[in-house]
Amino acid sequence: EPYFAMELVKGMPITDYADSRRLSTNERLHLFIDVCEAVQHAHQKGVIHRDLKPSNVLVTEADGKAVPKIIDFGIAKALGARLSDESFVTHAGQPLGTAAYMSPEQAESSGIDVDTRTDIYSLGVLLYMLLVGSLPVDPTGLPIHAFMYRLASGDTQTPRPSARFVELGDYRQGIAAARRTDPEHLERTLNGDLDWIAMKSLAPERARSYETAIGLAADVRRYLAHEPVSARPPTTTYRLRKFVRRHRAAVAATSVVSLALIASAVLAAAGMVRATRAERRAAEEAAAAREVSQFLVGLFKVSDPSEARGNVVTARELLDRGAERSAIDLSRQPDLQSRMTQTIGTAYASLGLYQEARTQLERALATRRRTLDPNDPAIAETEISLGDAMADHGEIEEAERHLQAALAIDQKAL
Repeated sequence: EPYFAMELVKGMPITDYADSRRLSTNERLHLFIDVCEAVQHAHQKGVIHRDLKPSNVLVTEADGKAVPKIIDFGIAKALGARLSDESFVTHAGQPLGTAAYMSPEQAESSGIDVDTRTDIYSLGVLLYMLLVGSLPVDPTGLPIHAFMYRLASGDTQTPRPSARFVELGDYRQGIAAARRTDPEHLERTLNGDLDWIAMKSLAPERARSYETAIGLAADVRRYLAHEPVSARPPTTTYRLRKFVRRHRAAVAATSVVSLALIASAVLAAAGMVRATRAERRAAEEAAAAREVSQFLVGLFKVSDPSEARGNVVTARELLDRGAERSAIDLSRQPDLQSRMTQTIGTAYASLGLYQEARTQLERALATRRRTLDPNDPAIAETEISLGDAMADHGEIEEAERHLQAALAIDQKAL
């Protein structure tokens, strides 16, 4: 009788091979790409396999490299040929293929409306198995007709690979170990692009699936190259994250340079602000010094020169005159007024005129509290002067209260 002599493939089912060699997820994906390319070759030759499953994808090794080979084209369909009368009658109403790997259109009773995308669905199931070691929809425990009905109607409620992996519970440790990783890392790996790729290839509606096997392989290649995959919505954030992942070193270097430039700019701006403030402060101090000089010169002037001739002006008279003029002439310059009032009060205290000293120092303190920040060192200076004057006069408790206030301001400044 006539016969065909086929190639003897000494290999292992692809899932068994991947688990026995403890291939990582990326290594499994590279192997899966080769399978997609083999399926694409068959499609280009006008052949649909219709029964892609691990036992029909055997992996051998050549020169130390894994080589997947697709076998068993027993129920393959030629795209360009009509079904013969014999085959049509024999198989009408009997779906062909393996239920767990069968596409929804293949599960329909006629099984005639099948194109190359039926193999893409089966490739999606195979990818699912390689990723999580479990079927997306397991027909075990269901009557075969009930399962086929659910599959044909698209009512399978297929979970994402990452969600399915979580459902496996205690089995996760062994599955992750077979991929040389831990459960947490494997879940993070699956949760994202691989979920999108797997679910697109398993879409119940063919229009939502990949058009070709090579298109599925291209998306897997994009994932491995950290490029945006077509299965996922192309949001700006997603594309930016992929760009950063692909150019991690360049982005890191650019970030360092950018941060250095920003830091330099901030420091330069801060230095400029400090310099401007110092310049303004110096100008204010110079103006205040001129005001003080003019004020002091005015104290020694006598309004009527004829009265001043031969008269001796005492320190007490100068201080009294200064206290009176500062209250009037400097009323619109509170900073300068408080400075002069403190100076006069300190001078009164040095002459032993306590009541006059206290009056001037309390006036200076009130002005500075009203116009300055509560923690301004100038307030602490006035608190100390007032406390010293009170201590000299024997009012120890009052003196301690003012000196404690000055100390609190100094500690906050540290």
